[in-house]
Amino acid sequence: MKRAFRRVGLLLAWIVIGVFGGFVLAVGLPNFFGARSLTVMSGSMEPAIGTGDVVVAVQIPPMDARVGDIVTFRDPLNHARLITHRVRELHVRDDLVTFVTKGDANSSLERWAVPRTGTIGRVSFHVPRIGYMMVWIRSTVGLLMLIVLPTLLLGASELWRLWRPRGLHEPGAPERLRTPRLPQLDLQLDLPLEARDVSEPRRRHRRRVPDEVVA
Repeated sequence: MKRAFRRVGLLLAWIVIGVFGGFVLAVGLPNFFGARSLTVMSGSMEPAIGTGDVVVAVQIPPMDARVGDIVTFRDPLNHARLITHRVRELHVRDDLVTFVTKGDANSSLERWAVPRTGTIGRVSFHVPRIGYMMVWIRSTVGLLMLIVLPTLLLGASELWRLWRPRGLHEPGAPERLRTPRLPQLDLQLDLPLEARDVSEPRRRHRRRVPDEVVA
């Protein structure tokens, strides 16, 4: 029964690790190919993109954008802030490309421009609800937990593997446990004196019959 529970626990652990690893790869791997992973902190694009979702935006020239695309750009009023909204209009004038964007859940429009030689982000896909975890991972506490906790668990697992009691047939069991010494049995029976030799009295009381003499 213990072995069955252990196998079920290992299976569930591998499932959790696989799902978590898949999300991390889906969000983190595009960063190595020029894309950016961004966490949506408002509901301006609901229901298409919700709060806490992670969007993966690929850098494109502004002339490659089309009406209906969801793009990421810098807020015209605060360049330190990034906005992810849908393109409503697009106009080209001289060396500038002017965009009109709007959040699906918003009523106001944004108007902003970018040079033809510049770049903007176009959302390729998004991962629901994983943004909260990504924000936590990027924090100091999250980084410490991701580094310290697995190290402690690995160390505890190795110590338990080395120091736990071994069974009789497990590798690493002491020799005295593998080949137990059987107790020696004393086969000499303590019998009464009368029962030790039952043939002796018979020989003593046997009468000798004289040989017949044949005339």
